[in-house]
Amino acid sequence: MSSHSILVFANVCLLLILGVPNHLSAAPIRNVILCIGDGMGPEQVKAARLYAGTNLFFESFPYRTIMETASASSTVTDSAAGATAMATGIRVNNGVISLKLPGDGSELETLLEYFKGKGKSTGLVATAYITHATPAAFGAHETSRYNTNEIADDYLNQTKPNVLFGGGGNGMVASNAIAAGYTVVTDTNELFALDTDVETFVSGQFGSGVLPYEVRGVHGNLPHLHQMVQVALDILDNDPDGFFLMIEGSAIDLAGHGNYLAGNIHETIEFANSVKTVADWMGDRQDTLLLVTADHETGGLVVTNDNGAGNYPDVTWSTTGHTDTPVPVYGIGLNANLVTNVVANTNIYAVAISSALVQEVGVSILVDSNGYHMTWTSASNDIYELEYVSDLISATNWQSWGTVTSVSSRLTITDTNLLDSSKFYRLISKEAYNP
Repeated sequence: MSSHSILVFANVCLLLILGVPNHLSAAPIRNVILCIGDGMGPEQVKAARLYAGTNLFFESFPYRTIMETASASSTVTDSAAGATAMATGIRVNNGVISLKLPGDGSELETLLEYFKGKGKSTGLVATAYITHATPAAFGAHETSRYNTNEIADDYLNQTKPNVLFGGGGNGMVASNAIAAGYTVVTDTNELFALDTDVETFVSGQFGSGVLPYEVRGVHGNLPHLHQMVQVALDILDNDPDGFFLMIEGSAIDLAGHGNYLAGNIHETIEFANSVKTVADWMGDRQDTLLLVTADHETGGLVVTNDNGAGNYPDVTWSTTGHTDTPVPVYGIGLNANLVTNVVANTNIYAVAISSALVQEVGVSILVDSNGYHMTWTSASNDIYELEYVSDLISATNWQSWGTVTSVSSRLTITDTNLLDSSKFYRLISKEAYNP
């Protein structure tokens, strides 16, 4: 929970006399959405912008910076280590999926697991096969990114994301997902036929590998990234505790490895369109953080000449591998200003965690012969200290009522002492409690 406390005072007697309604205020649902353009360095963004003839959608975000992307074993990261750094806040060796290597090999808690522990729904969406390195770093723990069978097993039987949308095969088997309690869909028709108001665990296994390049224009009945994103949001936003969603535009990287400029540009544009899908869902809500970044740059791309909108720019490539070029970070929404503090891939974890905090605010106060029943918003499994004082104006002597543990997003506490009609209460995260 929070490293600080958000205090809410409630004088039961005054609230009743002044006619304040029982439902005082509901805490915001906190959602964190992390969009990763695999291999998308600053020149990939520039090339796509020049072709589009306008800024990509996320370039208009109010907060931005660049970050370096090293792994524990190299200044040039691979996707496994790059995604692990963002997912856990800790650098690991190239090829490792969220294990403490170098180190004792223990499992590193990922953002997906952290948010799941706070009672939130979770999801992974990618245009690569879903057991590929980047999504795996958020939902699995393996010594090698190539352990796709084991990564699939981690998803289905350990971390259990609510949504798993991406290419099929590579360890993901429909019967295994069904046995684990997932509804399985395999094409666009089945995806859009889902009743998103009732589905809670869905595995989208589309095709048998990476989804087709956007530039080739032939998807058959396989979904585009923005379509998977829309359905994922429709499923996850049913959770009153909020959700965490990682979205990857995977094929930007694949096009970079092949120095395939047209593929690179159109994958980046589709990625930007998918970010817009998220922003359209957000609307004017104030409870969501949206981050856009990359795990690394691929290809050593440099734009040398702008040939105008609708024309591919002139470029050079310096490699078919990854580089150590710093990558952009963009942020909008709740706590997005923290993006400006990001200098390394490990900082993404801290920014995401900062937006997971749940405000402890009063939802309702009811009185009966058994006492005062106070309902607060909370985070599942968090521990709080409830304090009270009789004089709010000179409140220097707060007294402890006791320690309470929340089992859901709502915490109800009953104070049976009806004789004292002038109490003010505050709820403080135990982590921040310092009597």
